[in-house]
Amino acid sequence: MLIALGIWACEDKSQPVPELDSIVVSPVKSVLMLGETVQFSALIIDKSNSPMETPVVWLTTNDQVATITNVGLLTAVGRGEANVYATIDNVQGMAEILVSTNRRRVL
Repeated sequence: MLIALGIWACEDKSQPVPELDSIVVSPVKSVLMLGETVQFSALIIDKSNSPMETPVVWLTTNDQVATITNVGLLTAVGRGEANVYATIDNVQGMAEILVSTNRRRVL
């Protein structure tokens, strides 16, 4: 009986650590005017297809077009195109933005 209690006490009762699978960024595409802002969000999904609560690192591919804060708030600062990335380790999610001086209709 003591052996059984010893084995039970030594069992690993911790939950398995979820393993990151993908990041989905939304909105996926945005058309903005100069000075406009948009709040991006990231859905982090683990290998079992469940959401995870993990902070991401935000960046844009062109700081002359758009800047983004560490909470995903993007500001259009210049005309052009850029990609927005949410990153954790080597996993990324991406969105596209277009900053224009003319409002265009997107079909």
